[in-house]
Order: sequence, then C-alpha cells, then structure tokens
Amino acid sequence: MSKPVRTRAAAKLNLALAVTGRRADGYHDLRSVFARVDLADDVRVARHTRLEVRDTVDVGPGEDLATRAVRALARAVGREPHAFVRIRKRIPLAAGLGGGSSDAAAVLRALAVIWKTGVDLAAVGAEIGSDVPFFARDVALALVSGRGESVAPLPAPQDPLHVVIVRPTLRLSTAEVFAELRDDDRHALAHVDALASAFARGPVTPELVRVHAENDLLAPAQRRCPAIASWRAAAAARGVALALTGSGPALFAVADDRADALRMARILARAGLRARPHLAAI
Repeated sequence: MSKPVRTRAAAKLNLALAVTGRRADGYHDLRSVFARVDLADDVRVARHTRLEVRDTVDVGPGEDLATRAVRALARAVGREPHAFVRIRKRIPLAAGLGGGSSDAAAVLRALAVIWKTGVDLAAVGAEIGSDVPFFARDVALALVSGRGESVAPLPAPQDPLHVVIVRPTLRLSTAEVFAELRDDDRHALAHVDALASAFARGPVTPELVRVHAENDLLAPAQRRCPAIASWRAAAAARGVALALTGSGPALFAVADDRADALRMARILARAGLRARPHLAAI
C-alpha cells in the first residue's frame, strides 16, 4: 500500500487582472498575471475504499472542489473515485486568493503520485475550476488567459516580491461580483500586458508592480461590498495603496522589501485591518 502524500496548497495573487470578454458558455475570458504566495493550506491524500474529504472549514453547500478533483482525475484515468483527503485550511474562503482551486490542484498532484499516472493535470484541472490549471502547473508566476485554461509561465523574479495581504473575515461570491461588471469597468488590459512583458524581460521593481496592479473587478466588487472601498480609503489615508486580488474581498499592497512590508502591516493593523506580510512569486 502506498504512503499518504502530504503537500501544500499555496494561495495566489492576481497582480493585475483584465476581463477581456464574455464567453458563449456564460463565463468570462480573463487575462491576468498570477503570482503564487507563501500562504498555504495543508493537504493530505491517501488511498481509501471510498471517497471521503475532510476539511477544517465548512465550505458551504454543494460539492467542494477537492471532491470534484478526485472525481475528475478518476474519470480521466478510468478508476473508481476512491481517496481520503484531509485539508487543513489557512487560506480564507471566497476571498480572491484561490484557496479552493489550489486545494483541488494539490489533490490532483497527490493522486497522480499515488495512482502513478502521467495525465495532463492542467487539462483535468480546467474541468474543475478557472484557477485550477495555474495551480496544477505548479509554477510561481504566469500569464493566465481564457477561462484560466491557458497558463504561460513567466520567469520568477530573482528575489520574491514582499507583499502585505489584507484578509477580511467576510466572503464574496465571484458570480455576484461578475454580475455587477459594467463595460466602463474594463481598463486593466494594458496593465496586464505591460506587467507580463516586464516580468518576461526582467528585472521588475516593486514600484512597477504597484503601477500596474489594476483589476477590472475592483469597481464591481466595491459595488457588491462597499466595505472594500472603506478599507482602501483607510489604507490610502495612511500612505498604503491596496489592490484587489481576484474578485475579492482580499486586498494586497506591494512593499519595497521585508522591512517595508512589516511597516505596512503595522500601519494597516492600527487601522483595524487584518494584515500580514507574505512573499509572492515564489
């Protein structure tokens, strides 16, 4: 019997995100620079006589992405969807940090080892959720487009980016944010392409990332959750610029270095925000 596989499921930041169109299937096409972050869930996967997924956080009604990952890989390789999955959550749910998608990708990677299969995990991940292919590719930085199925890895910077992530306690539905999207919200495409090109050429400064940290979902997210605008205003009044990741409500600031990240985190904490320094593009 094979041993259980333990792995970490990292969060992500959308350093810049553009909505480029609406698809015939009702989803939207995106173009975004994804960066992996050192905030991570712990995932353990083992053989089992049935499918069982245990999570330290209630993910709500419906089938969770980890369960869907087991079923999708089992279909792809012609096996019964039998596995035991245990997830210890650290990434907040429905926050724009990709926690559920990363958990699903971690399950795919672990099961591929246990089942000894060389199937294209990114292709399987595309059936599960829009962010799963990025995590399944297991890269630090990438230009992601389409519904998320196109993942073009970018050279990671020589030194990781120091960021501060603000993690609100509330959850925000991605579908509800997209329902608020208007044509005049869309302005970030040039920023996405400029940032991707800069990473491809290298090196990239924190200031350049700050300049291009634009997100077409910011305005709709603020309409759906006005508290986001309040948090950003409170931070701006103290000299900290907060950008939105994904559909929110999590926010982030790009720091010059570790000392600057610690300074920003203290400032934001004094403003009543749950802020911690992290490393991105790792």
